[in-house]
Amino acid sequence: MYLGLATTFHDSAIAIVDDGGQLVFAEATERHMQSKRAMNIRPDAVFHTAELIRQYCADADEIVPAYSWSHTTPRLYLDELQNFQDAIVRMRGMYRKVPEYLARRLDTTRFTLQSQAACMTEIGAGLHYDLSQIEPSRLKLQPARYYDHHRTHAAAACLTSDFQDAVCAVVDGYGEGRSFACYRYSHGALTEIDVGASGSLASLGLFFMDVCDACGFGQLRGEEWKVMGLAAYGEMDEAIYAVLSGMIRVEALSFQTPDVFTLTKLQQQLHKLRRKSGDPAITMRNLAYAGQRVFSEALCTFLRNLHAATGAENLVLSGGCALNSSANGRLLELTPFKNLFVFSAPADDGNAVGAALLAHREDHPNQPPTGRIQSAYLGSSMAAEDIERLRSYGPSDKLIECQGRAPEIAAEYLAQGKIIGWIQGRAEFGPRALGNRSILADPRSASVKDAINARVKFREEFRPFAPAILDEFGDAYFSNYRASPYMERTLRFRPEVVSRVPGVVHVDGTGRLQSVRREWNERFHRLVQRFYELTDVPIVLNTSFNVMGKPIAHSVHDVLAVFYTSGLDAVFIEDLMIVK
Repeated sequence: MYLGLATTFHDSAIAIVDDGGQLVFAEATERHMQSKRAMNIRPDAVFHTAELIRQYCADADEIVPAYSWSHTTPRLYLDELQNFQDAIVRMRGMYRKVPEYLARRLDTTRFTLQSQAACMTEIGAGLHYDLSQIEPSRLKLQPARYYDHHRTHAAAACLTSDFQDAVCAVVDGYGEGRSFACYRYSHGALTEIDVGASGSLASLGLFFMDVCDACGFGQLRGEEWKVMGLAAYGEMDEAIYAVLSGMIRVEALSFQTPDVFTLTKLQQQLHKLRRKSGDPAITMRNLAYAGQRVFSEALCTFLRNLHAATGAENLVLSGGCALNSSANGRLLELTPFKNLFVFSAPADDGNAVGAALLAHREDHPNQPPTGRIQSAYLGSSMAAEDIERLRSYGPSDKLIECQGRAPEIAAEYLAQGKIIGWIQGRAEFGPRALGNRSILADPRSASVKDAINARVKFREEFRPFAPAILDEFGDAYFSNYRASPYMERTLRFRPEVVSRVPGVVHVDGTGRLQSVRREWNERFHRLVQRFYELTDVPIVLNTSFNVMGKPIAHSVHDVLAVFYTSGLDAVFIEDLMIVK
């Protein structure tokens, strides 16, 4: 068995691949810890790792641990930290008082370097301890394998796609000395493409984090998608665009920044545009618009250059920047690529999958990849004993046994305008709920967006919701429709259908859609199909089962806490329904 550990200080995760090369489990640390992004929490948590090994490795003789950073990473980051500390000393000699914008950047950089170095030096301790406590102790722990950070990004995406041949672009905040990489992918093999050298400042991911921070959102909280949502409300401001577009550019297959003097001046100007304390987020809509536009233009230029260099038709996109669904939705329109694949977890949590798959392929180089899209339903299920406990001790007048008809009953509730929780099977791997850990509602109501944001999710009013659509109706509702199994791209609604589903149409006429097929999720498909039969609308509103600032619910207890402290009307946990 191959146990992959995503060992970044944020979004750590664990994945298990069996000897046949099948991905049997993958889950972000934040889920079982219920701590958003699991900052500075290692993935091999004591006791939890042992439970996973007992469940998924019961018949194994050995475990091969695989990590998502090279073994030289601790030294690399400690050296960078020392260089950074020396630079701070020089800066303090230049300024009587370090400017506020610079102080913020210094604090973030110091924290990032220290955290990543510490995370790598501690990794594996929990795994070693848990294995020592498992009886009988016949499981042999093989030497750990370390893989380049960007290579694990590429492996996670390419080896879970249905492509046999493709090029892969990895674009993120930072890696091992750079923030991007490109690979050729052919029948399970990855070959890196020479993209030249780049300074660590040249990062499209860090650029968007700066925009996120200036808009008043938490850059280390992973709130970049708030920028995407807010951008739709903005319009072009040439002065703001000039500042942001000057901060990053594309040359051939690399991102570049201007000279230090120019970049510093632009960062000072961006700091002056920062959201003021007490101002509502909507006041930053033009900054968000410009940031999203610069991001999309730079990414498209980079990918056009990649196509020119390779001539490939199939593109695999990975790294944290691949979570930008607004940009993803236009890539096939604005680049010559014919097909696009983005894994359900393209950010650093997905690297647990990449590391495990790389280790397996190292031992089985001639085994062909599956040739099909990987299911995203790889996480934990609700504990059966907790569901039975709920049946025994829950409010009996509010518990309803669905007798195998939960999808149909749920659809009927939605058609009546109810807002429900839908908790089924195994959790999704990645940041988006895809019909197993979801809050669902009727998209025909224009007011449902405000209702969910205000009394269920407790989040900003500009945040949109996803349309989960029966795949066969995609062309009828979206322009340039392509199946989107992981909610990975935003497409434009056809104008003639907007009035039918206003609850899932963003202010700019788009929607981050999820395509629903029976073979991908049979129970969720039944629900959406029944809703269509009742309403003649093949779409339901889908958003993740959590409240703002918390991860998606992991346990029955988490589900009940959200249900009883929010405006949900009912929740379905497997075949059990609870109503208020």
